[in-house]
Amino acid sequence: MPVTALLDTEWDALACSPLARRTLIRWSRSYPALAGLADFAALLERRRDPAVANDVLAALAELAPSDEMASRVLLQALLPGLVRLAATAGYDDPSALDEMVSLAWERIRTYPTTRRGSVAANVLWDVRKWYRRHRLIEAPRSVPLDKLDERAAPGVESAEATVLAGVAVAELGQACRDGVISDAALALIVRTRLGGEALADIAADEDVNVHRLAQRRWRAECRLRALPWAS
Repeated sequence: MPVTALLDTEWDALACSPLARRTLIRWSRSYPALAGLADFAALLERRRDPAVANDVLAALAELAPSDEMASRVLLQALLPGLVRLAATAGYDDPSALDEMVSLAWERIRTYPTTRRGSVAANVLWDVRKWYRRHRLIEAPRSVPLDKLDERAAPGVESAEATVLAGVAVAELGQACRDGVISDAALALIVRTRLGGEALADIAADEDVNVHRLAQRRWRAECRLRALPWAS
Protein backbone atom coordinates (compact mmCIF):
# COMPACT_ATOMS: atom_id res chain seq x y z
CA MET A 1 0.00 0.00 0.00
CA PRO A 2 1.41 3.48 -0.86
CA VAL A 3 2.68 5.50 2.08
CA THR A 4 0.05 8.19 1.48
CA ALA A 5 -2.74 5.63 1.72
CA LEU A 6 -1.32 4.27 4.98
CA LEU A 7 -0.99 7.75 6.42
CA ASP A 8 -4.49 8.73 5.37
CA THR A 9 -5.96 5.55 6.85
CA GLU A 10 -4.16 6.21 10.11
CA TRP A 11 -5.30 9.83 10.03
CA ASP A 12 -8.95 8.93 9.46
CA ALA A 13 -8.90 6.89 12.67
CA LEU A 14 -7.06 9.58 14.62
CA ALA A 15 -8.42 12.93 13.45
CA CYS A 16 -11.78 12.91 15.24
CA SER A 17 -10.90 10.51 18.04
CA PRO A 18 -11.29 11.19 21.79
CA LEU A 19 -7.49 11.16 21.96
CA ALA A 20 -7.35 14.04 19.47
CA ARG A 21 -9.80 16.07 21.55
CA ARG A 22 -7.91 15.43 24.80
CA THR A 23 -4.62 16.31 23.15
CA LEU A 24 -5.97 19.59 21.79
CA ILE A 25 -7.23 20.58 25.23
CA ARG A 26 -3.73 20.01 26.60
CA TRP A 27 -2.04 21.92 23.79
CA SER A 28 -4.46 24.85 23.96
CA ARG A 29 -3.33 25.67 27.50
CA SER A 30 0.04 26.80 26.13
CA TYR A 31 -0.69 27.62 22.48
CA PRO A 32 -3.57 29.99 21.68
CA ALA A 33 -3.30 29.14 17.97
CA LEU A 34 -4.50 25.62 18.84
CA ALA A 35 -7.35 26.69 21.13
CA GLY A 36 -11.06 26.32 20.41
CA LEU A 37 -10.71 23.34 18.09
CA ALA A 38 -12.94 20.28 18.28
CA ASP A 39 -10.48 17.81 16.76
CA PHE A 40 -7.49 17.44 14.45
CA ALA A 41 -9.68 17.74 11.37
CA ALA A 42 -10.64 21.22 12.55
CA LEU A 43 -6.97 21.97 13.16
CA LEU A 44 -6.11 21.20 9.53
CA GLU A 45 -9.01 23.36 8.43
CA ARG A 46 -7.65 26.25 10.50
CA ARG A 47 -4.23 25.64 8.97
CA ARG A 48 -5.69 26.53 5.58
CA ASP A 49 -6.44 30.08 6.78
CA PRO A 50 -3.42 32.12 5.64
CA ALA A 51 -3.93 34.58 8.49
CA VAL A 52 -3.17 31.96 11.15
CA ALA A 53 -1.59 29.10 9.20
CA ASN A 54 1.99 29.68 10.30
CA ASP A 55 0.97 30.25 13.92
CA VAL A 56 -0.71 26.83 13.88
CA LEU A 57 2.26 25.12 12.26
CA ALA A 58 4.76 26.98 14.46
CA ALA A 59 2.97 25.72 17.57
CA LEU A 60 3.08 22.14 16.27
CA ALA A 61 6.75 22.50 15.29
CA GLU A 62 7.62 23.73 18.79
CA LEU A 63 5.81 20.76 20.33
CA ALA A 64 7.12 18.19 17.85
CA PRO A 65 10.57 17.36 19.26
CA SER A 66 9.02 16.11 22.51
CA ASP A 67 5.49 15.22 21.37
CA GLU A 68 5.05 12.50 18.76
CA MET A 69 1.37 13.34 18.32
CA ALA A 70 2.23 16.92 17.35
CA SER A 71 4.78 15.53 14.89
CA ARG A 72 2.13 13.30 13.36
CA VAL A 73 -0.34 16.16 12.94
CA LEU A 74 2.33 18.39 11.41
CA LEU A 75 3.32 15.63 8.99
CA GLN A 76 -0.29 15.30 7.89
CA ALA A 77 -0.54 19.05 7.37
CA LEU A 78 2.54 18.98 5.14
CA LEU A 79 1.62 15.83 3.23
CA PRO A 80 0.09 17.64 0.20
CA GLY A 81 3.29 19.66 -0.14
CA LEU A 82 5.38 16.50 0.05
CA VAL A 83 3.28 14.87 -2.67
CA ARG A 84 3.86 17.88 -4.92
CA LEU A 85 7.57 17.89 -4.10
CA ALA A 86 7.89 14.19 -4.96
CA ALA A 87 6.17 14.84 -8.30
CA THR A 88 8.67 17.56 -9.20
CA ALA A 89 12.01 16.88 -7.48
CA GLY A 90 11.57 13.10 -7.56
CA TYR A 91 9.52 12.54 -10.69
CA ASP A 92 11.92 9.85 -11.96
CA ASP A 93 12.20 8.01 -8.64
CA PRO A 94 9.36 5.62 -7.71
CA SER A 95 10.40 5.67 -4.05
CA ALA A 96 10.71 9.47 -3.83
CA LEU A 97 7.60 10.02 -1.73
CA ASP A 98 8.56 7.33 0.78
CA GLU A 99 11.98 8.92 1.12
CA MET A 100 10.58 12.42 1.46
CA VAL A 101 8.08 11.38 4.12
CA SER A 102 10.96 9.79 6.03
CA LEU A 103 13.07 12.93 5.74
CA ALA A 104 10.14 15.18 6.66
CA TRP A 105 9.46 13.13 9.78
CA GLU A 106 13.08 13.44 10.89
CA ARG A 107 13.09 17.19 10.21
CA ILE A 108 9.84 17.64 12.14
CA ARG A 109 11.15 15.66 15.11
CA THR A 110 14.30 17.79 15.21
CA TYR A 111 12.86 21.15 14.13
CA PRO A 112 14.94 24.02 15.61
CA THR A 113 12.76 26.11 17.92
CA THR A 114 14.78 29.23 17.06
CA ARG A 115 14.24 28.93 13.31
CA ARG A 116 12.27 31.75 11.75
CA GLY A 117 10.03 31.90 8.71
CA SER A 118 7.35 29.60 7.38
CA VAL A 119 7.45 26.17 9.01
CA ALA A 120 5.98 24.52 5.91
CA ALA A 121 8.49 26.19 3.59
CA ASN A 122 11.40 25.41 5.90
CA VAL A 123 10.54 21.73 6.22
CA LEU A 124 9.93 21.26 2.51
CA TRP A 125 13.13 23.11 1.66
CA ASP A 126 15.15 20.88 3.97
CA VAL A 127 13.48 17.74 2.60
CA ARG A 128 14.27 18.77 -0.97
CA LYS A 129 17.89 19.57 -0.08
CA TRP A 130 18.44 16.32 1.85
CA TYR A 131 16.69 14.24 -0.78
CA ARG A 132 18.89 15.63 -3.54
CA ARG A 133 22.00 15.00 -1.45
CA HIS A 134 20.89 11.45 -0.64
CA ARG A 135 20.29 10.66 -4.28
CA LEU A 136 23.84 11.75 -5.12
CA ILE A 137 25.53 10.09 -2.17
CA GLU A 138 23.55 6.91 -1.72
CA ALA A 139 22.93 5.70 -5.26
CA PRO A 140 24.13 2.07 -5.19
CA ARG A 141 26.16 0.42 -7.90
CA SER A 142 25.59 -3.21 -8.79
CA VAL A 143 27.88 -5.98 -7.51
CA PRO A 144 28.36 -9.24 -9.45
CA LEU A 145 26.93 -12.16 -7.53
CA ASP A 146 30.13 -14.17 -7.96
CA LYS A 147 32.18 -11.46 -6.19
CA LEU A 148 30.20 -11.12 -2.99
CA ASP A 149 32.09 -10.74 0.27
CA GLU A 150 31.25 -13.91 2.18
CA ARG A 151 32.43 -12.33 5.45
CA ALA A 152 29.51 -9.93 5.58
CA ALA A 153 26.97 -10.20 8.39
CA PRO A 154 25.28 -13.60 8.23
CA GLY A 155 21.54 -13.98 8.22
CA VAL A 156 20.86 -10.57 6.70
CA GLU A 157 18.94 -10.55 3.46
CA SER A 158 21.67 -10.33 0.75
CA ALA A 159 23.66 -8.11 3.10
CA GLU A 160 26.99 -9.20 1.66
CA ALA A 161 25.89 -7.76 -1.68
CA THR A 162 25.09 -4.35 -0.23
CA VAL A 163 26.84 -1.26 -1.50
CA LEU A 164 25.72 2.07 -0.07
CA ALA A 165 26.99 5.23 -1.72
CA GLY A 166 29.81 3.37 -3.41
CA VAL A 167 31.01 1.91 -0.11
CA ALA A 168 32.86 -1.39 -0.43
CA VAL A 169 30.87 -4.45 0.56
CA ALA A 170 33.48 -5.46 3.13
CA GLU A 171 33.35 -2.04 4.78
CA LEU A 172 29.58 -2.10 5.14
CA GLY A 173 29.67 -5.61 6.54
CA GLN A 174 32.43 -4.58 8.93
CA ALA A 175 30.34 -1.65 10.14
CA CYS A 176 27.62 -4.12 11.05
CA ARG A 177 30.03 -6.46 12.82
CA ASP A 178 31.57 -3.52 14.69
CA GLY A 179 28.17 -2.54 16.02
CA VAL A 180 27.93 0.73 14.10
CA ILE A 181 24.60 -0.43 12.70
CA SER A 182 22.44 -3.38 13.67
CA ASP A 183 21.59 -6.39 11.54
CA ALA A 184 18.02 -5.09 11.39
CA ALA A 185 19.11 -1.66 10.19
CA LEU A 186 21.39 -3.18 7.57
CA ALA A 187 18.59 -5.43 6.32
CA LEU A 188 16.30 -2.40 6.10
CA ILE A 189 18.86 -0.49 4.04
CA VAL A 190 19.31 -3.47 1.74
CA ARG A 191 15.59 -3.94 1.19
CA THR A 192 14.82 -0.27 0.50
CA ARG A 193 18.00 1.00 -1.16
CA LEU A 194 18.85 -2.04 -3.26
CA GLY A 195 15.67 -4.08 -3.33
CA GLY A 196 13.48 -1.09 -4.09
CA GLU A 197 10.90 -2.03 -1.46
CA ALA A 198 8.81 0.79 -0.02
CA LEU A 199 9.15 1.60 3.66
CA ALA A 200 5.38 1.45 3.97
CA ASP A 201 5.28 -2.11 2.62
CA ILE A 202 7.97 -3.28 5.02
CA ALA A 203 6.21 -1.57 7.92
CA ALA A 204 3.00 -3.37 7.02
CA ASP A 205 4.79 -6.72 6.72
CA GLU A 206 6.48 -6.33 10.09
CA ASP A 207 3.54 -4.61 11.81
CA VAL A 208 5.75 -1.64 12.68
CA ASN A 209 4.94 2.07 12.58
CA VAL A 210 6.30 3.44 9.30
CA HIS A 211 7.67 6.56 10.99
CA ARG A 212 9.70 4.53 13.47
CA LEU A 213 11.05 2.43 10.62
CA ALA A 214 12.03 5.59 8.75
CA GLN A 215 13.87 6.89 11.80
CA ARG A 216 15.73 3.57 12.18
CA ARG A 217 17.02 3.75 8.62
CA TRP A 218 17.86 7.45 8.79
CA ARG A 219 19.89 7.04 11.98
CA ALA A 220 21.74 4.02 10.64
CA GLU A 221 22.69 5.87 7.48
CA CYS A 222 23.83 8.88 9.50
CA ARG A 223 26.13 6.58 11.49
CA LEU A 224 27.50 5.09 8.26
CA ARG A 225 28.17 8.51 6.75
CA ALA A 226 30.08 9.51 9.89
CA LEU A 227 32.62 6.73 9.39
CA PRO A 228 36.06 7.77 8.01
CA TRP A 229 35.76 5.66 4.84
CA ALA A 230 32.37 7.20 4.01
CA SER A 231 33.62 10.77 3.94
